Amino acid sequence: MTAVQRSALLALACSFAALQANADENASSKELDTLYETVERLEQRINELESDKAPSPSRGGAGDWSERIRLSGSSELDYLQGQGADYGLYDEGSTQIYDARVFLDADLGSDARIGESTVYRDAGFTFEWNLVRLGSLRNEIGDLYVDLRGLGGADWLNLEAGRFQIPFGENYLRFGRGRKSDPFVALSAAPPWFWDEGVKLWGKSSNGRFGYVASVTDGEGGINLENNSSKQVTLKLSWDPSEWLHLSASALRTGRLGNDDTPAVASVWLGEAFPKMFGGGSSAVNFDHGAAIADGPNELSNITVIGADAVVNLPAARVWLSAGNAAIDSTGPSVYNRDLLYWLAEVVFQLRAITPALDPMYLAVRANGLGTYDKDEGYLLDFRYRDVGYNMRALDAYAVALGLPLGNHIVLKAQYAIQNMDLVRGITDQDIRDAANDADFFGMEIGVHF
Repeated sequence: MTAVQRSALLALACSFAALQANADENASSKELDTLYETVERLEQRINELESDKAPSPSRGGAGDWSERIRLSGSSELDYLQGQGADYGLYDEGSTQIYDARVFLDADLGSDARIGESTVYRDAGFTFEWNLVRLGSLRNEIGDLYVDLRGLGGADWLNLEAGRFQIPFGENYLRFGRGRKSDPFVALSAAPPWFWDEGVKLWGKSSNGRFGYVASVTDGEGGINLENNSSKQVTLKLSWDPSEWLHLSASALRTGRLGNDDTPAVASVWLGEAFPKMFGGGSSAVNFDHGAAIADGPNELSNITVIGADAVVNLPAARVWLSAGNAAIDSTGPSVYNRDLLYWLAEVVFQLRAITPALDPMYLAVRANGLGTYDKDEGYLLDFRYRDVGYNMRALDAYAVALGLPLGNHIVLKAQYAIQNMDLVRGITDQDIRDAANDADFFGMEIGVHF
């Protein structure tokens, strides 16, 4: 309604009130009826004008979309200095865009009903576009799912359908949109994570202390890749006995991976590699119990991962402990089966506890590892060491980082890390030994999140 329209309506209303108050003395009944009709016509016209100006939901007016869609993103510019390009972690003194992502979230509506029954309370759509990951141009999809919350009106039943991060443990929460919560620069942790396509159910108890996340996905590496009909299932149970303690236990089980023509590649990421058919992705000779062996068959029978996490939130510190086991079973002889152990211990300390002058700086320390820890059995634990192949029995990393958040959207970080590699016994190939050097690196990062 314009200012002129409001003024006209107010003037007529005032005139109407005055005429009504003095109707006996100054107006006839006919004049009052005429004024009633005039006011009614003006109100109707104003309502029509306002209806014409309002955006139609079916047409998707500009005002409608601006309220329903949100764009966000993140980017990290890193300077990394390591041991060189041949076998080290990073090129000498390289400056690179290490990670860049764009996120789109859309509100798809609320309170959907069939008759008197609630279908869902809220619906949304999420899309993540990965431009750069691990310093390489990717241009690929991260998250892409529809989110239905409050199914049947229940607080404990929510659903995601599409491509999402595999809900196992606590490590996956630091990737994608959660990257800003990672206090370190470039070296990832050992516990499992990655994306896969399928359906996820999740929810919490009414008091918020107990939670669950369950999923069924295809289990194969790559997007929309199905080499057979088997599926991957996960279940994560969490418990918050107090405000400062979070506990969770997780399990993952795949079906058969790969087929006669396509080597198996899992969808879950462990350490710095996807579990594969034994010998896949490397031309190095495989050694087992001191002797050379051929590559295994293309197919994996299954992968089973179990793990537990504990997060302690103190006034000036956060402690994260994680450990688990990944059993990788081949369809061939048992010599190709592997049990990988992963572990992690991390502390993030807020320096304001020392002096308020250091707020909001933090100091982070982490130790983590992955391997068979068996001198006779190895596996490919880092895809960057293909020349070492499936002869790594352990890959342990130790890192210290200093961070400075500048407001809510910028953070500066510096980190020093050491990575140690142990090989199985009996290796006679000198090229493998030369490639299996330990590594260290120094990194600095400026991260932007909006």
